[in-house]
Amino acid sequence: PIGAGLGGGSTDAGAALSAVNELAGSPLPRAELLHLAARLGADVPFCLSDAPLAVAWGHGERMLALPPLPAAPILLLTPPAPVRTAEAYRWVDAARESAGARGALLLDPAALGGWSDVARMAGNDFESAVFGRLPQIREAFEALARTHPVLCRMTGSGSTLVGVYRSEGDRDDAQAILGRKHGAVTASRTV
Repeated sequence: PIGAGLGGGSTDAGAALSAVNELAGSPLPRAELLHLAARLGADVPFCLSDAPLAVAWGHGERMLALPPLPAAPILLLTPPAPVRTAEAYRWVDAARESAGARGALLLDPAALGGWSDVARMAGNDFESAVFGRLPQIREAFEALARTHPVLCRMTGSGSTLVGVYRSEGDRDDAQAILGRKHGAVTASRTV
Protein backbone atom coordinates (compact mmCIF):
# COMPACT_ATOMS: atom_id res chain seq x y z
CA PRO A 1 0.00 0.00 0.00
CA ILE A 2 1.08 3.59 -0.67
CA GLY A 3 2.37 5.37 2.42
CA ALA A 4 3.04 2.11 4.24
CA GLY A 5 6.85 2.23 4.50
CA LEU A 6 7.34 -1.07 2.68
CA GLY A 7 9.69 0.31 0.01
CA GLY A 8 7.45 -0.15 -3.02
CA GLY A 9 8.49 3.13 -4.63
CA SER A 10 12.13 2.54 -3.72
CA THR A 11 12.05 -0.95 -5.22
CA ASP A 12 10.55 0.43 -8.43
CA ALA A 13 13.18 3.19 -8.56
CA GLY A 14 16.02 0.70 -8.04
CA ALA A 15 14.65 -1.63 -10.70
CA ALA A 16 14.19 1.24 -13.17
CA LEU A 17 17.74 2.52 -12.57
CA SER A 18 19.17 -0.97 -13.02
CA ALA A 19 17.09 -1.61 -16.15
CA VAL A 20 18.07 1.69 -17.81
CA ASN A 21 21.73 0.98 -17.12
CA GLU A 22 21.43 -2.54 -18.52
CA LEU A 23 19.53 -1.38 -21.62
CA ALA A 24 22.28 1.19 -22.25
CA GLY A 25 24.93 -1.56 -22.18
CA SER A 26 25.85 -1.12 -18.49
CA PRO A 27 28.01 2.02 -18.86
CA LEU A 28 27.77 2.89 -15.18
CA PRO A 29 29.75 0.89 -12.63
CA ARG A 30 28.01 -0.35 -9.48
CA ALA A 31 29.44 2.44 -7.27
CA GLU A 32 28.04 5.10 -9.61
CA LEU A 33 24.63 3.38 -9.68
CA LEU A 34 24.54 3.33 -5.87
CA HIS A 35 25.44 7.04 -5.80
CA LEU A 36 22.56 7.82 -8.17
CA ALA A 37 20.24 5.56 -6.16
CA ALA A 38 20.99 7.52 -2.96
CA ARG A 39 19.85 10.72 -4.70
CA LEU A 40 16.49 9.08 -5.50
CA GLY A 41 15.60 7.94 -1.97
CA ALA A 42 16.91 6.48 1.27
CA ASP A 43 15.93 2.87 0.51
CA VAL A 44 16.88 2.87 -3.16
CA PRO A 45 20.57 1.95 -2.64
CA PHE A 46 19.55 -1.12 -0.62
CA CYS A 47 16.96 -2.12 -3.24
CA LEU A 48 19.71 -1.86 -5.88
CA SER A 49 22.41 -3.58 -3.80
CA ASP A 50 21.36 -7.25 -4.10
CA ALA A 51 22.33 -7.63 -0.42
CA PRO A 52 20.02 -10.03 1.43
CA LEU A 53 20.45 -7.97 4.62
CA ALA A 54 22.28 -4.77 5.45
CA VAL A 55 22.79 -2.44 8.36
CA ALA A 56 22.28 1.09 7.03
CA TRP A 57 22.96 4.48 8.53
CA GLY A 58 22.84 8.12 7.55
CA HIS A 59 19.96 8.38 5.10
CA GLY A 60 20.48 4.82 3.92
CA GLU A 61 23.42 5.68 1.68
CA ARG A 62 25.92 3.88 3.92
CA MET A 63 25.44 0.13 4.19
CA LEU A 64 27.18 -2.90 5.59
CA ALA A 65 26.01 -6.05 3.77
CA LEU A 66 25.37 -9.04 6.00
CA PRO A 67 24.50 -12.69 5.34
CA PRO A 68 20.77 -13.50 5.33
CA LEU A 69 18.99 -14.42 8.53
CA PRO A 70 17.04 -17.68 8.80
CA ALA A 71 13.56 -17.53 7.27
CA ALA A 72 10.95 -16.62 9.87
CA PRO A 73 7.17 -16.18 10.04
CA ILE A 74 6.02 -12.54 10.16
CA LEU A 75 2.93 -10.40 10.45
CA LEU A 76 2.56 -7.09 8.67
CA LEU A 77 0.05 -4.77 10.34
CA THR A 78 -0.90 -1.76 8.21
CA PRO A 79 -3.00 0.79 10.13
CA PRO A 80 -5.45 2.88 8.07
CA ALA A 81 -3.17 5.93 8.44
CA PRO A 82 -0.71 6.33 5.55
CA VAL A 83 2.46 8.30 6.27
CA ARG A 84 3.93 10.58 3.63
CA THR A 85 7.68 10.00 3.54
CA ALA A 86 8.56 13.70 3.14
CA GLU A 87 6.45 14.57 6.18
CA ALA A 88 8.01 11.76 8.21
CA TYR A 89 11.49 13.06 7.40
CA ARG A 90 10.51 16.55 8.55
CA TRP A 91 9.14 15.10 11.79
CA VAL A 92 12.23 13.00 12.52
CA ASP A 93 14.59 15.88 11.62
CA ALA A 94 12.72 18.15 14.06
CA ALA A 95 12.90 15.47 16.76
CA ARG A 96 16.65 15.04 16.22
CA GLU A 97 17.25 18.79 16.54
CA SER A 98 15.57 18.89 19.93
CA ALA A 99 17.05 15.59 21.18
CA GLY A 100 20.72 16.51 20.90
CA ALA A 101 23.51 13.94 20.61
CA ARG A 102 22.86 10.22 20.25
CA GLY A 103 24.22 7.55 22.54
CA ALA A 104 27.14 5.33 21.59
CA LEU A 105 26.54 2.10 19.70
CA LEU A 106 28.98 -0.58 18.57
CA LEU A 107 27.74 -2.68 15.66
CA ASP A 108 29.22 -6.16 15.63
CA PRO A 109 28.23 -7.98 12.42
CA ALA A 110 29.20 -11.32 13.99
CA ALA A 111 26.54 -10.74 16.67
CA LEU A 112 23.72 -10.42 14.13
CA GLY A 113 23.20 -14.06 13.24
CA GLY A 114 19.62 -14.49 14.45
CA TRP A 115 16.38 -12.57 14.82
CA SER A 116 16.75 -12.14 18.58
CA ASP A 117 20.21 -10.63 17.99
CA VAL A 118 18.72 -8.17 15.52
CA ALA A 119 15.87 -7.38 17.93
CA ARG A 120 18.36 -6.33 20.62
CA MET A 121 19.99 -3.81 18.26
CA ALA A 122 17.14 -2.81 15.95
CA GLY A 123 15.66 0.63 15.96
CA ASN A 124 13.79 3.00 13.72
CA ASP A 125 14.24 6.73 14.25
CA PHE A 126 10.88 7.39 12.58
CA GLU A 127 8.92 5.54 15.27
CA SER A 128 8.87 8.20 17.99
CA ALA A 129 8.23 11.01 15.50
CA VAL A 130 5.39 9.15 13.75
CA PHE A 131 3.89 7.70 16.96
CA GLY A 132 3.76 11.20 18.46
CA ARG A 133 1.74 12.57 15.55
CA LEU A 134 -0.37 9.55 14.64
CA PRO A 135 -1.52 7.84 17.85
CA GLN A 136 -3.41 5.13 15.95
CA ILE A 137 -0.06 3.84 14.64
CA ARG A 138 1.41 3.84 18.16
CA GLU A 139 -1.67 1.96 19.41
CA ALA A 140 -1.31 -0.60 16.61
CA PHE A 141 2.39 -1.01 17.47
CA GLU A 142 1.54 -1.61 21.13
CA ALA A 143 -1.11 -4.17 20.16
CA LEU A 144 1.38 -5.99 17.91
CA ALA A 145 4.04 -5.92 20.65
CA ARG A 146 1.57 -7.51 23.10
CA THR A 147 1.50 -10.62 20.85
CA HIS A 148 5.14 -11.27 21.90
CA PRO A 149 7.03 -11.30 18.61
CA VAL A 150 10.80 -11.79 18.66
CA LEU A 151 11.09 -8.44 16.88
CA CYS A 152 8.53 -5.64 16.55
CA ARG A 153 9.29 -2.47 14.54
CA MET A 154 7.70 0.04 12.21
CA THR A 155 8.81 -0.43 8.60
CA GLY A 156 10.58 2.47 6.94
CA SER A 157 8.89 5.80 7.56
CA GLY A 158 5.62 4.02 8.40
CA SER A 159 2.86 3.17 8.72
CA THR A 160 3.21 -0.62 8.41
CA LEU A 161 4.44 -2.50 11.45
CA VAL A 162 6.21 -5.87 11.37
CA GLY A 163 6.36 -8.63 13.94
CA VAL A 164 8.79 -11.55 13.53
CA TYR A 165 7.72 -14.75 15.32
CA ARG A 166 9.44 -17.93 16.50
CA SER A 167 6.92 -20.20 14.81
CA GLU A 168 4.01 -20.13 12.38
CA GLY A 169 1.74 -21.14 15.27
CA ASP A 170 2.82 -18.08 17.29
CA ARG A 171 2.27 -15.87 14.24
CA ASP A 172 -1.15 -17.36 13.51
CA ASP A 173 -2.20 -16.91 17.16
CA ALA A 174 -1.09 -13.29 16.99
CA GLN A 175 -3.06 -12.77 13.79
CA ALA A 176 -6.19 -14.14 15.47
CA ILE A 177 -5.67 -11.88 18.50
CA LEU A 178 -5.18 -8.76 16.36
CA GLY A 179 -8.08 -9.36 14.00
CA ARG A 180 -8.73 -6.22 11.97
CA LYS A 181 -9.07 -3.81 14.88
CA HIS A 182 -5.85 -1.89 14.09
CA GLY A 183 -5.72 -2.31 10.31
CA ALA A 184 -4.97 -4.85 7.63
CA VAL A 185 -3.01 -7.88 8.87
CA THR A 186 -0.95 -9.94 6.44
CA ALA A 187 0.78 -13.20 7.38
CA SER A 188 3.99 -13.99 5.49
CA ARG A 189 7.58 -15.25 5.88
CA THR A 190 10.94 -13.62 5.44
CA VAL A 191 13.20 -15.00 2.72
